[in-house]
Amino acid sequence: MNKTWFIDIDGTLVRHLEDDDIDRGVEEELLPFTLEFLREIRDQGDYIVITTARLERHRKVTEQMLSEFGIIYDHIIFGLGSQERVLINDIKPTGSYDGGAEEHPLPTAYAINMERNGGFGNLLSKELWQTPSNAKNKVSDLMPNATLETTKN
Repeated sequence: MNKTWFIDIDGTLVRHLEDDDIDRGVEEELLPFTLEFLREIRDQGDYIVITTARLERHRKVTEQMLSEFGIIYDHIIFGLGSQERVLINDIKPTGSYDGGAEEHPLPTAYAINMERNGGFGNLLSKELWQTPSNAKNKVSDLMPNATLETTKN
């Protein structure tokens, strides 16, 4: 089953830059294992949406930078806020035509928080991203000082 990945640019794909740095043409730096990770998920047929708080005025230089680094994606969204991002999606019911397994429902929204500028080395294990439901149990591996809070209603 193919996944859709929403992946940020600054601090995730490339070293974090501020708007002023981009305006001044500061050289971009690809983070470790970025291409390996993206190729792996692309090769399994997943859909890649690049997200960024970069302003629309940075579209041309950003798309050029992604191309020069060999980053292939399906869609890119500019101008997102730089604070928390929340993904909301439904759970596919058991046996549903659109992806629910015969045995159990399929949760369809996950999040992986990475250390800024840390690269994708921790995600190459595949244990985390091939079964993203493991993400909630693996946050401490990616951000050693992070805690995950969950609430039940």
